[in-house]
Amino acid sequence: MRETREGALGDARGEHLGHSAAPERGPFIAGRRFHALYDKVCRRDVLQRAWVAVRRNNGAPGIDKTTLAEVEQYGVARLLDELASELQDKAYRPLPARRVFIPKPGAPAGEQRPLSIPAVRDRVVQAALKIVLEPVFEADMADCSFGFRPKRSPYDALQVLIDECGRGRRWVVETDIANCFSAIPHDELMQAVEERGCDQPVLKLLRAILRAGVMEDGQVRRPVTGTPQGSLCAAAHNAPYEQCRVMRSAGVLTLVTAMLALGHCA
Repeated sequence: MRETREGALGDARGEHLGHSAAPERGPFIAGRRFHALYDKVCRRDVLQRAWVAVRRNNGAPGIDKTTLAEVEQYGVARLLDELASELQDKAYRPLPARRVFIPKPGAPAGEQRPLSIPAVRDRVVQAALKIVLEPVFEADMADCSFGFRPKRSPYDALQVLIDECGRGRRWVVETDIANCFSAIPHDELMQAVEERGCDQPVLKLLRAILRAGVMEDGQVRRPVTGTPQGSLCAAAHNAPYEQCRVMRSAGVLTLVTAMLALGHCA
């Protein structure tokens, strides 16, 4: 039975709060559980980085109708100070996300994809959570995984296929999880997160974001499954849950055997 190590996440100035963590170096060792994460989410410099990510994305307003331009007029520093204070006092409460529908690429005419747009202030908090949690889960990700990961993209996966084709590989298996974002059960998702993080304030904050729900046609719905597709936390939630679920259901040996039999899996 593998020994579980628990520890605190070090100061970002001396260690890592960025996206360069790997299993073999730094504090983010695979299998280690972290119990001191919340104070990093509250940090002013982390919230500043989160705002930069949100501003760069240039998204639409949430149900409060506050735009990015209005936040800048109000004062970014003022907003971040307020968020830091609310987080430190455990008084932060996320708003429901605004539900919109967009055409689904490659689907029959009329089929739409639901997106959830959180308020700007909630996106900043979600981005701060992502900054802190992403390196922790990166240490566990398989090298053949390319989805929702920093410095990786579908183009990298495509390049792997091109390289393997040049080596004589001829088979590619494509699979898809139907309604992935709306089907993820909250309880199982949180269990997967708790395997790497046991900081209760962080877990409570994640649950609050999941349970904030969505507003559609003036009505707030709070389903017990799904992560808001379109939010910054969707990617952070999806990657650890899916990899844990696949590993448990298929088993590492089964996956490796399948990869070897097929020649390559990406």
